[in-house]
Amino acid sequence: MELLPALVCALIAGASGLLVPRLIAWCPEPEHDPTENPEDFPDHVPFAVLAARPGLTVRSVVACALAGAVLGGALGWTWALLWLLFLVPVCCALTVIDFVTWYLPSRLIRPSWVIVGLLVVVAAVALRAPDVALWGLGGFVGLGGYYGLMRLISPRSMAGGDVRLGALLGAALGPFGVGVLLASVLAAAVLGVVAMVPMRLRGTMIRRRLPYGPFLVLGALVAIVAGQVLAG
Repeated sequence: MELLPALVCALIAGASGLLVPRLIAWCPEPEHDPTENPEDFPDHVPFAVLAARPGLTVRSVVACALAGAVLGGALGWTWALLWLLFLVPVCCALTVIDFVTWYLPSRLIRPSWVIVGLLVVVAAVALRAPDVALWGLGGFVGLGGYYGLMRLISPRSMAGGDVRLGALLGAALGPFGVGVLLASVLAAAVLGVVAMVPMRLRGTMIRRRLPYGPFLVLGALVAIVAGQVLAG
């Protein structure tokens, strides 16, 4: 546990949590898909209304600060913090949106592809290690392809937004190696299964379905920490 990096990253990530409601409000409302059954989804909450919910800012700051502390404490001072700290408020906003609306807006995900890719390249240049960029690209293609295949096999359990988010997380995790990528897939699946019972009791599940985006994000965080623990 690296104490100083944990504290610094907690402060940076916590401050970025102030942006979460703005990121949510910035997203356009999803277009109606006539092929989808409205009964398969929860009642839609407009993003502007979701962003204005009381207490959202405070909860976002706390969640982002905790995520930053975990990342900083597990990784220490590393170039990977460049893109991981950038992703903290983005993933927090995506988690809130998906948990409430079952929708992952491309407006947040696609620009993040570019920014994460550029930051990975910056790290590769600074470290004089081109394999860092190659692993990032491999993670993007690998996890994006895997979740894309899952969507083809079971469109009801995996949405297009999940595939795009999986590719984004793959780009962020790729430089850590294949083990962390595989661990993120396993952790996301296990967390999703574990969450089914309480979510069903709360009525969050609909027809045995649940929003998968939050578990992709948590699975990535668990994989990073687990990878560092095992490597240590």
